[in-house]
Amino acid sequence: GAGTVTTFLNENGFAVDYTEDLAQISSPNQLFRYNAVIFYSTSRDTLDDAAQTALRQYIRGGGGFVGIHNAFGTEYNWPWYEGLLGGANYYDHGPNQPATVQTVDRRDASTAGLPERWNFTDEWYNLVPFPTNVKFLATVDENTLATQRSTHPGHGRFHPVAWCQYYDGGRAFTTTLGHD
Repeated sequence: GAGTVTTFLNENGFAVDYTEDLAQISSPNQLFRYNAVIFYSTSRDTLDDAAQTALRQYIRGGGGFVGIHNAFGTEYNWPWYEGLLGGANYYDHGPNQPATVQTVDRRDASTAGLPERWNFTDEWYNLVPFPTNVKFLATVDENTLATQRSTHPGHGRFHPVAWCQYYDGGRAFTTTLGHD
């Protein structure tokens, strides 16, 4: 949960504030105190109009965004937010299962310390539409999945699980990983 992520980030030298209170994020001035806003397994229509406007102004002013796991199951009917996610949206996922992640770009600061291949257990989200105009960082090797989705309409064997991009004046790092 959020406590686990907050503890992990604090242990790795990041100062973190956590909130589910929209009043805390409904002004871009409040958000500009931070290097990034993290959506960790948010769900459905999370933001009201004021919070949407604040997030958009924050990103347009050079802010950072990190979307983790079910951030892809959030704000479905907001095209700007879908763009922040790389133009991708949650479609479905198979059972929680182990597989091998391939780091496809180890030059990025977010992936520099990762091995070329590593094992991970997750739900392995399928996305429609497929992410576009992004820098792909990691994929799942579908050959290592017990339950494969090779007929999925959004992607074939190239199944991204992390990417980054510059978007509308800001920057975004997104990953479908993080169920547990």
